Amino acid sequence: MKVRNILYLLFSCILILAGCNTFSAGEKVDLNFNFKEVTEVANVKFNHEIPVFDEKVNNIMPWLASTGASVATGDYNNDGYMDLYFTNSKKGSLNILFQNNGDGSYTKVDSIVSDINQEGISSTALFLDYDNNGTSDLFVGFWGQSKLFKNNGDGTFTEVSEEAGVNLFSYAAKAITLDYDKDGFLDIYVGNYFRSENNLWDLKTTKIMHDDFEHARNGGFNQLYKNNGDGTFTEIAEQINLDDTGWTLATGSADVNHDGYPDIYNANDFGPDVLYINENGKKFKKIIQRNGIGLDTHKGMNADFVDIFHKGELGIYVSNVSKPTYIIEGNDFWYPNDEGQYENIAEELGLNFAGFSWGAKFFDTNNSGEFSLIVTNGFITGKSKDNYWFDLGTLATTPESIVEDTKNWPSIGKKDLSGNENKFLFLNLMQSNNGFENVALQAGIDFTEDGRGVSVVDLDNSGELDLVFANQGGKARVYKNQIEGNNWIKLSLQGVYPSNRDAIGARVTIVQGDKRTLIEKDGGNGFGGQSDPRIHFGIGERKKVDEIIIKWPSGRIQSLKNIEANQTLHIKENNNLPMEEGS
Repeated sequence: MKVRNILYLLFSCILILAGCNTFSAGEKVDLNFNFKEVTEVANVKFNHEIPVFDEKVNNIMPWLASTGASVATGDYNNDGYMDLYFTNSKKGSLNILFQNNGDGSYTKVDSIVSDINQEGISSTALFLDYDNNGTSDLFVGFWGQSKLFKNNGDGTFTEVSEEAGVNLFSYAAKAITLDYDKDGFLDIYVGNYFRSENNLWDLKTTKIMHDDFEHARNGGFNQLYKNNGDGTFTEIAEQINLDDTGWTLATGSADVNHDGYPDIYNANDFGPDVLYINENGKKFKKIIQRNGIGLDTHKGMNADFVDIFHKGELGIYVSNVSKPTYIIEGNDFWYPNDEGQYENIAEELGLNFAGFSWGAKFFDTNNSGEFSLIVTNGFITGKSKDNYWFDLGTLATTPESIVEDTKNWPSIGKKDLSGNENKFLFLNLMQSNNGFENVALQAGIDFTEDGRGVSVVDLDNSGELDLVFANQGGKARVYKNQIEGNNWIKLSLQGVYPSNRDAIGARVTIVQGDKRTLIEKDGGNGFGGQSDPRIHFGIGERKKVDEIIIKWPSGRIQSLKNIEANQTLHIKENNNLPMEEGS
């Protein structure tokens, strides 16, 4: 009865919102930028293939096969241009590494990192320099045994998964990197979805789903691979209180309480989201997110952090589910109030509705110095006009149905479930009207495939941030940004021990007059995507940046003043500077 009542509330908006059909596409506004699709010109030819599991779950196969498309961005050959790596999700399918040629085109690389979907399937990928030798290695999270590839420095990789100790079986949904204990070596945190004891290709039971749409805690245990500094890792999530079982779809990291240690936010699908506060690199304190007076039980699918008000405080954007006439959760933007408590202000900003949302990323789309937001969306585009939302509502409100058992789920077949959705590009207009406006179609982003990941990346080092999309069961799409006017600065950071070499966790403050903006270098935040590792920010019509203040992970603070616009600065941490007290 408890499960039925909770699920009834979830779908009660079927009655409340009857007659509502679409979310507003926004009013036309003046733009100084536009996006042009260049997928074919760039030669990024990649089609994601969906998985097939045990026939015992054929009735909900489209649901189970709805994730796995992702894209990771990094400079694997150190030529100064960002390369792309796409994951595939059908056994026997190929992942693809695309090398950036520096002229707007890419070349498919024949590499050991491609043909790896034999015993399991790829679901998330991450470039990181785990051994601090100056080359980007590659971690691929699996539905199966995850893999780690060491960069040999000559354009090739060697698999070191087993000897490194990162190949535990799990159903990885998202992987990020962070140096949680500030020992100078990057660790890997993996958010997992299904329980690892179930083999989706050979099921012994069909009781594999969440046991509650709102408060499920029967998902897979998350993993924290601690980097031992000798090329090996040790999984210690349980010991330090990070073994979340809330059906994690996305995880992200930033120092939200300014104590110098990276914290973690888990966006959970069928359990409350969790904020983990790092306690001096020893353990994490678990804080269950609350939405108003109740728990935040929205269907969390993304975590990204941004100083949107230029106050040095990082808000957290979490994507959720919204479907007119059926379910209105709305995406969340958590921002600390004066008492330090997080409040959801997404509706006030106009950032709450973006369909069945997945990957989302804040970035300066027009080099204005303000953060806009890209959201990709869509769940299952069916081949018939029938809608599965009604079936899902029936499941949720039928007393004898047990959600955990797939046998009780109505067959999806060829039905549609929030498919064919237009993407959202929320332009930051707070300087004029204190809100955001969706300008995706006006700006040229018009595809409707089922989106999963998005990477924000300057593909040609032009100072304009472009977009790369990974789509479930569809082709990858690349959009080139074209900006009229406005200047920019880009930072490529290199940490020096005791900082990690990638400088993940470095906090950069950009000072322009009385405006101060904090950007923290992240380790792959955003569902289904890892974005350009370089710090990029626009400065509008200004010709110079007054000051750039870098607080390195070590605690050293470095300052640069009167920096000319429109250049990329390669900055190596100055190890002669004193470390901040307490670092």
